[in-house]
Amino acid sequence: MRKTAIICALEREISYYLDVMEDVTTSKTANLIFHLGKLNGIDIVAVCCGVCKVNAAIATQILISEYNAGIVICSGVAGGIDKTLKIGDTVICTKAAYHDVWENSLTDYHPFMKDDNFHSDKNLLNLCEKAIKSENFNQKIYFGKIVTGELFIDKEGREEIIEKHNPLCVDMETSAIAHVCYANSTPFIAVRSISDTEEESGLGSFEANCSFAAEMSFNVVNAFLSLLT
Repeated sequence: MRKTAIICALEREISYYLDVMEDVTTSKTANLIFHLGKLNGIDIVAVCCGVCKVNAAIATQILISEYNAGIVICSGVAGGIDKTLKIGDTVICTKAAYHDVWENSLTDYHPFMKDDNFHSDKNLLNLCEKAIKSENFNQKIYFGKIVTGELFIDKEGREEIIEKHNPLCVDMETSAIAHVCYANSTPFIAVRSISDTEEESGLGSFEANCSFAAEMSFNVVNAFLSLLT
């Protein structure tokens, strides 16, 4: 049976899922702990992949190849780039791209894409829209682009990212997860909530708001999961 995979970069992000999962068993592959159980009656496999693109890609391929993931959901926090975003607001990814990769590397070479954007699954986006309409959330929720790179974006690099991509937010894993899903023809979506912004920037803001933002992401994903049953 195909499983729904949930992938987070940090323990603080995945903890909200592990707290409510039932009948949980664990296994270890590539020094990653995979949690198998049920959530809202759905067969779930959840993993904390660690920070950065390579770690995210490793975990995603294992989820698909070894744990039979039929859907991959990326959940967690992100840095706000669009000035309208506030701490705790949530971005549902419509498309994702790298901000630190030569753009032609994805079109001229494997996986030979039409452009450098990875698109979220339309059916999953529709379910997210239904979940938002059916629940009362405490944060504002936006649909839009997420970009990914190896650096934590504080002040430097922000304007260059806006000029090239004009995304809602930035993180260090989403596009790598989307990349692997694209190569495997596996439906993907990401739900990221804002832990830091231009006004409240830096690692201090990230640390202060990480758990709160992770919970906001969890709340949206949990509502979305209830519609998969």
